[in-house]
Amino acid sequence: MPVNTPAMLFNRNSPFFGVCYTIPKAMKTYLILIFVFLTTASVAASTQAVGNNIDSLSLKFTGKVIDSASKEPLIYAQVAISNGSGQKLVMQVLTDTLGQFELSIKEGTYQVKVFYMGNENQVFNLVIPAHSDHVLNQVFSVKVKTALLNEVSVYAKRKIIENTAEKIVYHVDRDPMAKNKSLSEVIKKVPLVTVDFKGVPSLKGSEKVQVQVNGRSVTDYAIPVDQALKMIPTANVESIEVITNPGAASDGESLAGIINIITKNKLALGGNLTVGVESTIGKSYTTKPTLNFTYGVGKLNFSLNGSYTNFKTLGFSNQLYARNNFLQTQSGNLGYEGNPVYINSGLFYEINKSQSLNAGLTVSNSPYTFNQGLQTSINDQGVSNVFNRFSDNSVKSQSLSANLDYKVKLNKPGKEFTVGALFTAGKQDNLNNSINNYVSGAATPVLQELSSNNSTVRTIILQSDYKLPVGKHKLQAGIKVTNRHFDSQYQNAISNQSVMATASNDEYAYDQGIYAAFGQFQVILPKKWTMIGGLRYERTQNDAKFISTNSSVNQGFNSFLPTYVIGKNLKKGMISLTYSYKISRPGISFLNPFQNFVNANTVAQGNPDLLPEHKNGLSLAFSHNAGKAYLYVDASADFWSDYILRVNQFVNNVNQISYKNIGSYRQFGTSANLNLTVTKSLSLTVGGTLNLISTNDAAFNATYNEKLNFNASFIGTYNFKGGYNLQAEYYLYSNNYFFQSRTALPNTSSIGVNKSLMKDRVNLSVGVINPLNNKIEYDMLNVNGGLTNQNIQTVYGRGLTFGFSYQFGNNKVNKKSRTNIKDNDTKEGSTNPIGF
Repeated sequence: MPVNTPAMLFNRNSPFFGVCYTIPKAMKTYLILIFVFLTTASVAASTQAVGNNIDSLSLKFTGKVIDSASKEPLIYAQVAISNGSGQKLVMQVLTDTLGQFELSIKEGTYQVKVFYMGNENQVFNLVIPAHSDHVLNQVFSVKVKTALLNEVSVYAKRKIIENTAEKIVYHVDRDPMAKNKSLSEVIKKVPLVTVDFKGVPSLKGSEKVQVQVNGRSVTDYAIPVDQALKMIPTANVESIEVITNPGAASDGESLAGIINIITKNKLALGGNLTVGVESTIGKSYTTKPTLNFTYGVGKLNFSLNGSYTNFKTLGFSNQLYARNNFLQTQSGNLGYEGNPVYINSGLFYEINKSQSLNAGLTVSNSPYTFNQGLQTSINDQGVSNVFNRFSDNSVKSQSLSANLDYKVKLNKPGKEFTVGALFTAGKQDNLNNSINNYVSGAATPVLQELSSNNSTVRTIILQSDYKLPVGKHKLQAGIKVTNRHFDSQYQNAISNQSVMATASNDEYAYDQGIYAAFGQFQVILPKKWTMIGGLRYERTQNDAKFISTNSSVNQGFNSFLPTYVIGKNLKKGMISLTYSYKISRPGISFLNPFQNFVNANTVAQGNPDLLPEHKNGLSLAFSHNAGKAYLYVDASADFWSDYILRVNQFVNNVNQISYKNIGSYRQFGTSANLNLTVTKSLSLTVGGTLNLISTNDAAFNATYNEKLNFNASFIGTYNFKGGYNLQAEYYLYSNNYFFQSRTALPNTSSIGVNKSLMKDRVNLSVGVINPLNNKIEYDMLNVNGGLTNQNIQTVYGRGLTFGFSYQFGNNKVNKKSRTNIKDNDTKEGSTNPIGF
């Protein structure tokens, strides 16, 4: 592959033509960052200047809107000010968290109307005298109809699962049974999503999915995906979105789609504290106390939420490794445990009616271990050995993430500009220690295998976005700069009683720069048709140096990623057609040529010649809402080129694991979800996906091809009188076939009861997970020519669940608009918190 060096970027033959001048890579990055902020400062300054000019020509007026009965302020009431006759609207404004508003207005006589859910639309007279040195104040006391508020509350009980032209939305806060449950359990209810026993999610059967929190990849926080789902409190989650074909505004790195977790964007007026605990009791157990605190006063809002999780999964492991004249079997116990801590804080400040600041800080500490005690039997060409193998994989990861975002609303509704910065630092120490104590045979009595990987990451992201309404239509554009730096140290050592330890080491440094710009335009067409077209450009530069092999990788490439959506709103639903083109860059662990000896029979090695993956995705979606029945159906076709695949090869009596670009990979699928209200108390949800996979490669043979994969879910909910809710869930999975592997996932189930007390301040839940089977089994088989590798992991899955939460303070909330930086550029394995 041709590589663009800094000098080539300004060469006549490079993608960018200009003056031939060499700019150092670090300086180039900083110049781009400075340009982003200078652009932002000039826009903000010009906007502020216009606002000051308007204020200088008018008189300052402050008002307050209150409930005439309770005397409480009305938050975000709409205040409309018209001329004296009430015929011409002069201006509109919203009240803040104290029910107050501030504006500049000329002298004269006006009419004031306050719009708030349930109010009687009273008209107030307002007289502004000609006193430029005087600040006027007035309180508007509004009568609110309690009956209408009750009607609004009843109407708010909407569908738990909905969809738009671009995504499927599961509303966690509308599901009473989601309270006090682990997020890794709740996410199973989301259409198209499956989760394994470690909590790793897949979308349509593929782990090549980006998991985000508020539009930002969890790798931004340097937290493993499976650990993030264990740590984030479900009580702080509002909804979960599934986007199978993301638009141009999303980063190009989202091959299988996006799972976006939306946290509650509500901050209390005054203080509000919710404490709770989520617990599963059994041979495998989990206990997670959670905390969510918010405090709002005036234009300032603060939030703090966190959790401490103590989990342990116990079970059994049976493994088989076979090749010509060689057979190895292993059986014994396994354990997976950890106690991660997660803390997130946020600060929101409303500078004025058009400008706001949002800051956030996230800290995590995620230690966990995976251990096995196995009895191993080996028959190598008729020679037998039996030994006990004890392995312990310990991972300790810490991360710190901070962001600052500035948002300004310009001179027309919907027109806004946002700029933000994100900084993340992460560290991971991974130690794998295996001891083989031989019981019988001719082999060496004791053999110890030790490997370690200590790594650090630093990420800096700058991004700006601009939105502009054009009549009924909408234009959106933005730029983004991402800079990542990784350092990693590997070490492998093997020793026994008669031979001192022999060690191999590797150290590498890795820099990645991604420079992106996008434009997207939404057009409203006649007869309720909508069309969205977008184009995203991304320039990627990867530079890595591997010390042990004295080698380096320098990759530079440009990507143009178009997206198109056309949809129509039907009388009781919608239909849409989406096309997208996406990219997936190989992670550094996929590129590293260092040989990592997993055990005496297996060696893993990266491939520095890997190319990025590309996917053309096409999907057709349809939904229909018939009142008591809600149906969603889609069909999709995905075509990958240069698909990155883990490949097993049998070379010189050793299983060699590496990563290759296969020729092509195709997936055709359909999914459906039906929500049915049987009676006023009983509702049913049935969903499922069906996918056909096909692969083709000249160098590697696919053991499994043209295979069908499917899964289905069945959820029933019954609401009893007195506020009790009963829910039963059952999830069905087929064998999952892909290229050289077949994975048999277990069917799972749960049943639980939920009850809210004291006007929803207290919530209690009890239940049982997997009541139908105490042990659940994961069977993973890999077959390649003369090599067969099978790993069956059986874990204790049945347990008694208990949940409790209590809310202190008031229930009044203040909804604020926040904007987070989005980042999801690099694909990596699920338990790698650094995402390289």
